[in-house]
Amino acid sequence: MNIEKSLALIPELKEQVDLFKTTFTQENHLSEENIKIVAWATAIASQSKDLTNFIKFEVGELSDSDKKVVLSASSRMAVTNPYFMSRNAHPLKAGGTLDSLKMRPFQDLNIENSQGYHYACIAISLINNGFVCFNSHISSLKADSQKDAAIDQAMRLVASICAIKQLLFNEHIFQ
Repeated sequence: MNIEKSLALIPELKEQVDLFKTTFTQENHLSEENIKIVAWATAIASQSKDLTNFIKFEVGELSDSDKKVVLSASSRMAVTNPYFMSRNAHPLKAGGTLDSLKMRPFQDLNIENSQGYHYACIAISLINNGFVCFNSHISSLKADSQKDAAIDQAMRLVASICAIKQLLFNEHIFQ
């Protein structure tokens, strides 16, 4: 994907790329590591090669431990987001726990960056509309002393990346 060509063809894309770049480079509420995790988790959950290539170009590769964070969050949210959202829409008197999904406890995942994991989960949950999981992971971040400004920065990153994805898709359709 040639972002410069896309910027020339789609003026609206510049606004979203500017929001992404400003949120990514000019704010310091989130650590650089967690910013990269949020960006990659959003791209992975979006299932867009164009978007993933854009993120790779803009933020670089993840470390091996951060890849583990994103992959663990992605695989777990792929199960929990639809399961808990469906249970929220129609409560049942059976199941409803991570145990019923046969998921290992978080401690058993050997994740080095637990904050990064929860940030990845909120990014993925926003993409998947998994708002039960989203709220749970926000609570985990707040319990781990994360400030609202850091959580807001993560959510604006997700929003800007989603807008970029949409505009890149629009370009393919209307070119």
